[in-house]
Amino acid sequence: MKKVLTCIVAAAVLMVLSGASMAAVGWSGNIWPVHGTSVTEGADVGVYYQVWKEGVTEGEGAGAGLATTLFYGPNGGPYTSLAMGYIGEVGNNDEYSANIPALALEGNSELWFYCEVYDSTDASTAQGQDQNSNDPPFVLNITASLGQDVMVYFRICLAPDGDPDYDPTPGDVCVVGDAAELTAWGAGVPMVQPCPGHSPLYYEVGILFAAGGNPAIQYKYKKNDCVNWESVGNRMDTIDDTGPTYIIPWVDHWNNYVGDDCPLCGIGTEESTWGAIKKIHN
Repeated sequence: MKKVLTCIVAAAVLMVLSGASMAAVGWSGNIWPVHGTSVTEGADVGVYYQVWKEGVTEGEGAGAGLATTLFYGPNGGPYTSLAMGYIGEVGNNDEYSANIPALALEGNSELWFYCEVYDSTDASTAQGQDQNSNDPPFVLNITASLGQDVMVYFRICLAPDGDPDYDPTPGDVCVVGDAAELTAWGAGVPMVQPCPGHSPLYYEVGILFAAGGNPAIQYKYKKNDCVNWESVGNRMDTIDDTGPTYIIPWVDHWNNYVGDDCPLCGIGTEESTWGAIKKIHN
């Protein structure tokens, strides 16, 4: 999840290179996109990579003597190499980025990539894992884009009383994800409580996804006025664009708590007790 992961404490994940001394790169990784991410043709794919070297990457600016490279191509190669540019600091790590060009995706069902750092002080190299701790190389699945505008509905139940994650004052709740419609891991889209008196833990929102976009989405939720994230991994789904409306076919549970759905009363009225009550009175 780009830009929201807690910075990894490099000393805790120290990768010892063969014959390395304190001059060597200590750690590299946190690569985005993760292995198995779906992308569509027609747009570049931004790749992000972090590097830590003790006494070198802690300050502002790119660490001296370090150079990073993005490699992409078919599984097994040949790979095309592309120099990555320094874009800023993430804690004590230097972050680099480069774009896999849209042309490389055309006519393919998948594309493989990995990132590598070169340390000129000892001529060593290292490759990093992605943000899900997968080892390189990583595959990008290339899918068809959305054929029409689709209104997508997200639904979540916050943890109930008695659960360790129960929060009696959750404030505003948002859904946020990798798509532009989901603010690209930014502030998030505020959700609503369609019946707070009947089901105070139930939130939902409909978001319009534009034709031509990527049907494969990754997302999570935030609460406490859209500040605090879930601690689970990214949620994933693929938008069905055979109709103008798509309801994600399950109700998410905050931090995947184990238990029943809270009473539904919005988009899911057909499957809720409250919906049955409303039908009786109609």
